[in-house]
Amino acid sequence: MKPQSNGLVELHDAHHKERGFNCMVLIAFLTADGVTDWGRWHGAHLQAADGHCPYAEDCKIYARTAQKGIQTTFKFIE
Repeated sequence: MKPQSNGLVELHDAHHKERGFNCMVLIAFLTADGVTDWGRWHGAHLQAADGHCPYAEDCKIYARTAQKGIQTTFKFIE
């Protein structure tokens, strides 16, 4: 959660827009595999956000995306 300004002090990231990545299918795969380690969980999300999902071979959504030729590497623009 992003801290809220109290109006007295300017927050250094007050004008910074939050960006994130979330894939419910990835969460389902991680849960089914019993992944509870934060490092593996977070690492899988970082890999997927970079276009290298560890479950790409098993994911029907990824297969449809690749079939359509949609670019799967995301670049976040600041």
